[in-house]
Amino acid sequence: MKNIDITFSPKAQTDRTNLHITSPFTGKVRPLCEHPEPFFKFGTLGPGIIVELTSHKVLAPFDGVLIQVKNAGTEFVLQAKNGLKILINLHIDQEIDMLHTHIAQLNGSKIVRGQRLAYFDLRNLNTPLLATLVLLNGHQLTPIHYSLSHVSAGIDTLLTLTKKK
Repeated sequence: MKNIDITFSPKAQTDRTNLHITSPFTGKVRPLCEHPEPFFKFGTLGPGIIVELTSHKVLAPFDGVLIQVKNAGTEFVLQAKNGLKILINLHIDQEIDMLHTHIAQLNGSKIVRGQRLAYFDLRNLNTPLLATLVLLNGHQLTPIHYSLSHVSAGIDTLLTLTKKK
């Protein structure tokens, strides 16, 4: 499998062949190579991006289906209406006892862009919570880029994908 890089491009593309993924998170955008877990750092599941959270909520980035909630509500697998599948992973330090105040709906639920998937109490965290978005079936999309260093959930575009011709 070819490793697909995600690059920073300050000028957003507006071409109709591009797909824009709205950020499910609010915070500072970081490249996947900075992830503390090698499984994500080396793109084993696919290309992705990290957001260092500054807000307590995770929103649906598009209309589609919540395929699965895993790992005690810290992983969400979503599928957009166009077939794109993503994994949202929340990297939580094992030493932290963080309480969920809301977890997403049941597996197989329809989701709408901007709908709340999870809500967390971040007040007791000593280290930032890292949220990762990974494209599980993004092999038909290239190039992939991000244009913002800080994103707001449900408002800003986190990733711009281009369909292969």
